[in-house]
Amino acid sequence: MKIVVIEDNPDIMDVVDYVLTSDGHELIPCKDGSIESELGDIKPDLVFIDEYLPVKRGSDICKHIKTSPHLRHLPVVLISTVPNIGKIAKQSGADAYLEKPFELSDLIALTHKFIPTA
Repeated sequence: MKIVVIEDNPDIMDVVDYVLTSDGHELIPCKDGSIESELGDIKPDLVFIDEYLPVKRGSDICKHIKTSPHLRHLPVVLISTVPNIGKIAKQSGADAYLEKPFELSDLIALTHKFIPTA
């Protein structure tokens, strides 16, 4: 399954890449949100987005996804250190959120929630 991860921290990206590819997924990384316009062509099964990105907020990307007729079906998980990430996730239409620092088991559990294993 294809997972887009939008994360500007290279250390977090490396860990997420390792965990998700080890779990059998194809990871498509992006460090700044520029991949937003390509999501329709990529057709990911899940999108993880960091809230604090260099150019725009992850919640703004999420709002765009959730208001686009051809993208709104995509499950989106916001990831952040902000204390009110749950509220931000709800307001942006995200399907779930993950607070940093997170347990790797929580990352895998969320992935399996949206991409059930066979």
